[in-house]
Amino acid sequence: MAQLPQQNWQALLYTVALHAGFIGLVWLASVWVFPQQEQASQGEPVAATLSISAEDMARAKKAIRAAELASASQVQPKPEPRPQTSTDPLQETAQDWVDRPDQSVQEEVNRNALQPSDATEEQKLKQKQGQVELTDDIKKDSAEENRQRLIKQQLADVKRQRALLQEEIEAQKLDALAAGSGGKTAEKNPQKTSGSGATANSATAKYLSAINATARANWNTVQIPPQTRCQVEFTQIRGGEVIDVAFRACALDGQGRESIERALYKTPMPYAGFESVFQRKVSLTFCYPDEVCQ
Repeated sequence: MAQLPQQNWQALLYTVALHAGFIGLVWLASVWVFPQQEQASQGEPVAATLSISAEDMARAKKAIRAAELASASQVQPKPEPRPQTSTDPLQETAQDWVDRPDQSVQEEVNRNALQPSDATEEQKLKQKQGQVELTDDIKKDSAEENRQRLIKQQLADVKRQRALLQEEIEAQKLDALAAGSGGKTAEKNPQKTSGSGATANSATAKYLSAINATARANWNTVQIPPQTRCQVEFTQIRGGEVIDVAFRACALDGQGRESIERALYKTPMPYAGFESVFQRKVSLTFCYPDEVCQ
């Protein structure tokens, strides 16, 4: 039991020594792994300057000039002669001129030949001539088209005039026949004159109403301004075909009048059933809207 305190002291000393050794190892490792930074030297920085005197500079320039003169005065060594491999001796003097004429025939120089500038000018002239010819061809084609159009228009006018002449001849014949038969009928039945006149007026009114309805149905009023009123007179032949249109009192421009002409020429006017009251010249009034004519 007396030995227990002594053993405790020994164990304590061993423990302290072990910890001290461990701490020493840690310190040595830190010094080895993380070296200490060098401390800057204290004091002001050292400044040095290089000074060269004028005498030293003159001596240096003189030495450089002397070296340049010495290198220039040295004689360049001659190249070593190459060994002669040919048996013929070297020619000391230049060879005389030997006239060797060309056996081939050269092309004759033509002074009148076109130069490059002349060729360019000629090409430009050809292009201009081609443009002029193309323009002339276009003008000729346009003139030919106009001539063909004029011929067609003249043929249409001739046909129209023939139709008018034929219509006049037929109208004269019918008027003559009607005048001859009308007198005899009046002599035989004088009491029926008033009744037949009322019937004729009614048929004429229906005939004109049918013509007005046909023309109005054919008229395209898309571009016609409102409150338009245009009076026309057209000529037709038997069968209802319109052959001529004349404007009397019309406020429409050329486009509006063309629409009225298309409406009259589009389809034949009513004829079947109205042969007895047929009128060669008819006057119509085109109104847009229709209430303008009322």
